[in-house]
Amino acid sequence: MVAPRSPNRLSLSVEFVAASVIAGNTGLIYGKFGSAPNATIVSNSWDFVLNPGSIDGTNQNQNLPKAPNTDELYLISDTAGQVVNVVERYLDGTPPTVTSVVVGS
Repeated sequence: MVAPRSPNRLSLSVEFVAASVIAGNTGLIYGKFGSAPNATIVSNSWDFVLNPGSIDGTNQNQNLPKAPNTDELYLISDTAGQVVNVVERYLDGTPPTVTSVVVGS
């Protein structure tokens, strides 16, 4: 789990650091809210899949009164040692948190 359940969440995004920034970041990241996904493209057990250098925006619509999903977030990769940044913003004005996470398979 990379982000706990938070009813106070305004938005949450996952930024998969590009391979040009961190050599070896070449896999796929699978993300799911509420439970752990399977690390295969054919499983459909995930909410989103990221390629290196991409950002998940499924929980990032700041025009809404709160984030669409406030459940905990789980990430898994098909390649060990992939680096992502998890950025969470809050409804109460608490400063955003940015957490770098190494995701394994």
